Amino acid sequence: MKIKSVCPRDCYGGCSLILEITDGRITKVEGDKENRATEGIICRKGIEYISRNYGKNRLKKALKRVGEKGKGEFKEIDIEEALNEVAKRIKEVQEKEPLSFLFYKGAGEIGTASKVYNNFINQLNGYTYVYGDLCSAAGLEAVKATYGSVEHNAPWDLENANLIVIWGKNPANTNIQELIHIKRAREKGAKVVLIDIRKSETAKYADLVINPEVGTDLVLAMAIHNYLIENKKYDVDFVENFTYGFDEFKAEAKRYTLDYAERITKVSKEDIVYIADMMASIKPFTLICGFGIQRQAQGGQTVRAISLLPALLGSVGVVGGGFRYSNHTRPRLNIPKMLKPIKNIRGINVVNMGQEIKEKGIKCMLIQAANPVVSNPNSRALREALKELDFLVCIDTVVSETAKYADIILPAASTFEYYDVLRSYWHPYVMLHEKVIEPLGDSMHESRIYRELAKRMELNEEKIPENNLEFIESVLKYSKINATIEDLRKGPYLTDDYSEVVYRDRIFKTPSGKIEFKSILLEEQGFDGVPKYKENNLNNGFKLISIHNRDVINSQYLNIPSIQDKLYNPYAYINIDDAKEINIEDGEKIRVFNDNGSVELNAKLTYDIRRGHVIVPFGQDIDLNSLIKGKNTDIGLCTVFHNIEVNIEKAK
Repeated sequence: MKIKSVCPRDCYGGCSLILEITDGRITKVEGDKENRATEGIICRKGIEYISRNYGKNRLKKALKRVGEKGKGEFKEIDIEEALNEVAKRIKEVQEKEPLSFLFYKGAGEIGTASKVYNNFINQLNGYTYVYGDLCSAAGLEAVKATYGSVEHNAPWDLENANLIVIWGKNPANTNIQELIHIKRAREKGAKVVLIDIRKSETAKYADLVINPEVGTDLVLAMAIHNYLIENKKYDVDFVENFTYGFDEFKAEAKRYTLDYAERITKVSKEDIVYIADMMASIKPFTLICGFGIQRQAQGGQTVRAISLLPALLGSVGVVGGGFRYSNHTRPRLNIPKMLKPIKNIRGINVVNMGQEIKEKGIKCMLIQAANPVVSNPNSRALREALKELDFLVCIDTVVSETAKYADIILPAASTFEYYDVLRSYWHPYVMLHEKVIEPLGDSMHESRIYRELAKRMELNEEKIPENNLEFIESVLKYSKINATIEDLRKGPYLTDDYSEVVYRDRIFKTPSGKIEFKSILLEEQGFDGVPKYKENNLNNGFKLISIHNRDVINSQYLNIPSIQDKLYNPYAYINIDDAKEINIEDGEKIRVFNDNGSVELNAKLTYDIRRGHVIVPFGQDIDLNSLIKGKNTDIGLCTVFHNIEVNIEKAK
């Protein structure tokens, strides 16, 4: 039997799948060609779902800690005993010090169903939550402040572009289906420019590759703006009629001369002019911007500066044009009857989680769909804080690095063991995540876990939605999506009001009603209204950048044997000339360190990165985030993961 479903992992794809079911087990996973964005192409992570669901590391029983916290020593216990213990410990804290209970939900998946936790925690007497972001918030806030919404043309509209600029994104690793459309555009004669800190896997699909110094993309973007404005190579009519704050932006852009930009970015004046002239002369022009570029101190304003280039050139609201960052196409999927936050709550910043857990007297913590000791900054401080908790419960499908510190681990239902409905943040389809098999062993979906806890804690379990098709129907109706379950079972679904070209009507939901070169919203919040580069003092040692690994999503999939073999020999990219200066040979064990922590890796020497940079793919078996200090980006409360000062030496 074959059933259609979707991959709910937290990545661009949102890939439509066809699952083959034999005797109640998933026996084959393949892509669904009916999705125009993904066209039946799936990545290694999708192919490995059988290993992920049925692998030896998959949790089927609740676990109770028997050894020292962090050692991962557990015994299996009955699920009823586990639920009773968790409910008892949370209830005890709620009766005495409710704010000493910390709830943390990660992004293990992008669906709707996992959000039912809201109707559990908001029946409590009080709680502490985690605010801030690890992923894309600086860019999201930047695009929203500029355009009024975060959306872009259909993925397949890329094929209509004559110039594609890919800035700070490596779709060959992170969005492989996007390459389908990029390659088709090239076959039609389109030019492709890649701007990235390294010659990435995507470089072979580009006609020109530019490698700026890490953290200087804002300068490069503003220099392109300045050149186009000074030489009157921009779309004057579009700017006058559909943008706001151009004069103030123009005044700031004058600072970014070609000489200044060359000194800061290490990109030659000739290359800057060449790129700018391509943008001005080749239409339609579209610009793809990755998430990594905003995980730096000035990440939000960097995305603002880059996002305004299509606006300057009038390539917005046209076929084959626009700015592509993330696609939060309306309408959003929402759960009906969600409880409003209670009054007795407070927050902890995700970048300083370990420190604030101690400072705010957290005693009891529940973690859902997250592995913060691997994913969050200041991981060493977080590990120490988790050790000191009176009680930690994790809801997970495996014993993650974080779960090793838990007192109780509740086994969660895995992919295809529950119902869900979701949208990608790249393509516009609404998709049904079909429940095709029953949860293995004692594992259960979060909705049932929270209902069971609510019942034991004398809360109202009926306020927590059950995971069934009635729940999916209620989400569709509440979100005003005119589709039935049967519609979604036929394959990926486009809403009636979907437009393949966004902003064609020139309606922008900003305060001015126009694209804002000077953001009214950001100024009201106390930020710079126009992007301004602030020089940093990172002149010592190497600059650390962490990049996505093709085979994993953050720490997910590390339990797959075929992937483990590749990642349990961690490595770092170093420029060959840098390696010569510090006497490092290819394949040699090195120590990368700063005053926050240290890791050991194998050196991979290459000329594909700039001197002074060290690039490490994350998702490897190392505590890379022990090197990352807790700091937020300029806007959006995202986390600064890039441009971190480190030193390198031979491992002893």
